[in-house]
Amino acid sequence: MAFEQSEYYIEIPRHLTPEQQQMMIELEKDAFPGLGAVDEQTLVPIARYGKLILYRKSGDDRPVAVCECLRDFENPEKAYIFGYYVRSDQNGKGLGTVFLEEVLKELRNDGFKKVTLTVSETNTAAVKLYQKCGFIQVEYRHHEFGEGEHRLYMEKEL
Repeated sequence: MAFEQSEYYIEIPRHLTPEQQQMMIELEKDAFPGLGAVDEQTLVPIARYGKLILYRKSGDDRPVAVCECLRDFENPEKAYIFGYYVRSDQNGKGLGTVFLEEVLKELRNDGFKKVTLTVSETNTAAVKLYQKCGFIQVEYRHHEFGEGEHRLYMEKEL
């Protein structure tokens, strides 16, 4: 492995300061150039009413990876991963897999039975990561996030 796992830990904030909000917005824009969708109006409710899971490294003031989760009201045992990314300067170290396994463990401990997400079919690294961790594609969603923004809908049983 390209990193020492003992240096990393999970943090689950229930609220964010304005400075933390701005940092998270910048991380999102870096992870999804041109598509970054979170802002203060999104981050605050996710932290308070959903689950914002941060993967941190000792000595680094910014999370190295982020996962934003919501609960499905029609099926409360199903979680939806709204956003998942590894900071661009941390790519290629194996963090994506390790962090996703930690996220799935956290969701399982919260009583979820299934996890779902959508991902751009052109984001081949993310698709491979999700498949490696046991997600399967169950649907292709045309124009999910607007004209031409198609997504693969994937699920994993916990």
